[in-house]
Amino acid sequence: MVKQKRVSYIRKPFAKNSFLSLGLALGALVLGILGISSAAITAGQAQINVAAVCFCSMLISIFSLFYGVLSFFEKEKKYILSKIGIVISVLLIIFWIVLLIIGMKG
Repeated sequence: MVKQKRVSYIRKPFAKNSFLSLGLALGALVLGILGISSAAITAGQAQINVAAVCFCSMLISIFSLFYGVLSFFEKEKKYILSKIGIVISVLLIIFWIVLLIIGMKG
């Protein structure tokens, strides 16, 4: 008879990549808010550095999504931080894609 491994569901540690995922997602959110507010203050006549900040926000969101998905491959860990990071990242990616499409259309 094979003994089953005992697992404590209360004291599971967080996945290591989930901290990175959530941190990157929050950083991308801050950069996105900074870029959009800078563009709104200048009434749409923003300089190139505002576009760079917004583009960095989109890239960081993509990396945050990658690390969030990567954290699910760690066994017997808590995944709540990576789930929050993934949700924020996906919303930011959708937001930036919609803004790019709107900007190209007109």
